[in-house]
Amino acid sequence: MNKAELEKGIRSLQRAIDILNCFTMEENELSLTEISKKINLAKSTVIRLLYTLELNNFVERDPATFKYKLGKQLYFIGNLAGRSIEIRSVAKATMERLRDQTRETVNLYVLDKESRICIQQFESLQSVRHAVRIGEKLPLTLGATGKILLGYQSDDFIENIYKQEKPKRSKSDLKKELQHIVEERFAKSIDEREVGSSAIATPIFDVNGHVIAALSISGPTVRFEEEVISKFKKQLIDGGIEISTNLGFKTE
Repeated sequence: MNKAELEKGIRSLQRAIDILNCFTMEENELSLTEISKKINLAKSTVIRLLYTLELNNFVERDPATFKYKLGKQLYFIGNLAGRSIEIRSVAKATMERLRDQTRETVNLYVLDKESRICIQQFESLQSVRHAVRIGEKLPLTLGATGKILLGYQSDDFIENIYKQEKPKRSKSDLKKELQHIVEERFAKSIDEREVGSSAIATPIFDVNGHVIAALSISGPTVRFEEEVISKFKKQLIDGGIEISTNLGFKTE
């Protein structure tokens, strides 16, 4: 790509961003003419940009009024980015303390459409450790954090995930475990996703009482005996409550 092409691409991107920035809380629906005037661009240019944004669900057009509003894709991206950034910052001190207390890897996961991803991790202080790649998509029916995040979803969502992932266990067994997980606010997985790796997890709640993340402690299975899990369980759940409280969640 030569310099002229690069500059043209940057200019088009900036104009698309300018369009998105036109929308405010007070003006959440705008006509083509209003957008054109706001960014001082010809309607022919604006409509081409709006067409591309609409194709990618960044804007939507009302078929009755022909006015535009911000689309679902922006809601998803904004929601994911906002909570990830906030949670990482709020959870940092708690996660570091948990890592120091247990000497095992401490992870923070969020739901990403129909998968889970790790958004923050503090690795074990021991030479043999368990770690995952930040941003790697992982299943929801396998692994402690996956089951935490799945357990708080709707029945339709759980049904859809079960069909997609096709776990070896029966649907009724999975649902029973998920129900128990919600009651206990705690999940564990022993050699479940990877042989030799185990984890325990607890939910993170936001100010509205919605589960927005899962906090976990993971490590080699040889170090996750029942006695150790029982000890870690209280520290983990207390850590999850601490992070949730710092996010505005009120415990019962």
